[in-house]
Amino acid sequence: MRLNVIGILAAIICFIFCLIIQGYYLSTSIGLAFSLFIIIDFITKLGKVFPLKEFILLIASLQWIVGAKISYSFGKTHHKYYMYVDEDVYMNYVVPGVIALCVGLFLINTSMPIKKIKDLFNEENKKRNIKIAYTLIFIGLISSLSTKFFRIPSLAFIIFLATLLLYVGVSYLFFLFPKRKWLFFMSTLGVTLILSIESGMFHNLLLVASFFGFLVIPSRTNFFTKLTLISIGVFFMYMLQVIKKDFREEIFSGKNVNSIEVFYTLIEREFIVKNDDIESHNNLEEEQKNADANNRLNQGWIISRVLENVPSKKPFLGGSTIWEAIEASLLPRFLAPNKKGTEQGLINFKEITGLLLSKNASMGLSLIAEFYANYGIVGGWVAMFIYGLFIALIIKYIINKLGKGSYLIVLWLIVFFFQVVKAETDFIKIFNHIIKSILFFMIVNWGLAFIGIKLFTRPINKIEEKK
Repeated sequence: MRLNVIGILAAIICFIFCLIIQGYYLSTSIGLAFSLFIIIDFITKLGKVFPLKEFILLIASLQWIVGAKISYSFGKTHHKYYMYVDEDVYMNYVVPGVIALCVGLFLINTSMPIKKIKDLFNEENKKRNIKIAYTLIFIGLISSLSTKFFRIPSLAFIIFLATLLLYVGVSYLFFLFPKRKWLFFMSTLGVTLILSIESGMFHNLLLVASFFGFLVIPSRTNFFTKLTLISIGVFFMYMLQVIKKDFREEIFSGKNVNSIEVFYTLIEREFIVKNDDIESHNNLEEEQKNADANNRLNQGWIISRVLENVPSKKPFLGGSTIWEAIEASLLPRFLAPNKKGTEQGLINFKEITGLLLSKNASMGLSLIAEFYANYGIVGGWVAMFIYGLFIALIIKYIINKLGKGSYLIVLWLIVFFFQVVKAETDFIKIFNHIIKSILFFMIVNWGLAFIGIKLFTRPINKIEEKK
């Protein structure tokens, strides 16, 4: 792994500033410096490689460290979404845990340069790749439309994975028709935005935009241009967090409302039209709005709640939720009739945090909180390292085995890691997604080969592993 010298220097300066000038705790200073390094490293690699590991770390660092520090700075601004333990207690566990995750992820290094993907879309392979792209888009569209007319709970996750094939197919188009890639990019995100507004759920939009961005940003794009693009994305996320609560209350109220019109009205009210009422807001009200937005982005309040609740009110679980997740994902129902479903994550959340949720609320513990609840502080660090190593091995397996060493498999990573990259996801959802997506890919690969469509003709341009 090539060292990012600029990132290291920036992190050192950040550490000194936070520790000496700001007077932050040592663990907080290390965490913020580490987060800055991850941000710079991610931006630097963007457009040159497919930064999957960096993206996992970026989201974890922002939601577990940076968001938590912002919440500590604001103080208690909400009756439920606040930091339940002191900052030093929180950071002393979380920061080493994130670093342990980083070590595990990069202990096995696999290079995924975008240039190598482009090399596979030559004239010789163009006809075959066009056929693959259109077939995947067709399957994805049919799967997406099918959810509008019928729902089969036992097949819901498989259909969800099938809808992701649409985005895999569009990814092929980025390289097949590079002059039109931004048209494909904007058109697909536009449709996804409309679907997200209608459903009131925006995770899919943000993740699709991220995975697409890894593929379409030119390699020669300078650092500040990439930083600007990311800043625009972050501001869009901030807008969503500001209006999300009011938006969902409107569209889920049972009234016959136009969700797109409600969405635009709320955006206009908060960010475009400055009427007398908005201009009269004082600094305290603006600070409250920012605090509320951060509370919804910050996963740290949940982690802090677990740190407060376990083991003082609920004993350590000793790995029970982890083994339940492995059993649920690997064993068929006839061998384990009492195995847990993915809804178990919400049950675990309520039991481990001791919090009651509203009827429509759905929250996840996050891995770092779940590992603590099972194994304690040191055990949690070890578990984070093992998890990072597990993800690294899965990436290697997907590329070298499932993809037969072809760089084309990188375009399929959105299927394998769509849920995995999210920092708020609990272990049962992550492990279930990984196992079932691998089985799903095997079936799709076999099915396409059966009708004469081979995804990978031969192990060309095999992934290079840096030593």
